[in-house]
Amino acid sequence: MNFILAGHGNIAVEMKNSIEMIAGEYPNVRAITFQLGDGIETLKDKYLKIINQSTEQPFIIITDIFSGSPYNAAAILAMQSENIEVISGLSLPLCLALLHLDYSSISLEETFEQLNDMKSDFIKSFKKIAKNIAEEEEL
Repeated sequence: MNFILAGHGNIAVEMKNSIEMIAGEYPNVRAITFQLGDGIETLKDKYLKIINQSTEQPFIIITDIFSGSPYNAAAILAMQSENIEVISGLSLPLCLALLHLDYSSISLEETFEQLNDMKSDFIKSFKKIAKNIAEEEEL
């Protein structure tokens, strides 16, 4: 599985750097930037440059904001190829989870279902956890 991280400004590049800091280098993870003045065509060209250089398919493109320009450009490409999936909500937990799924046993379509099952693991409230622990200790 190949991954392209994309978002406004340099967020995707920095996300890739953070992934490498935590989990090591992943040659199948690439990042693109979306700078002021770039448009949908520029983004599509950036995606295609990466996709066309790879002999391995499929690709998951992870963007920062649903329906933002990086997402919309990726969605156009996904409509043209069954080997491209687009997921919004770029975050470090999401990326790490995606990198550790067993793609030999799930389809590209099942990837999103697996992520939905894990989404409660991505966002945690310290106060809620502390309250639950305190309530358990009272029992």
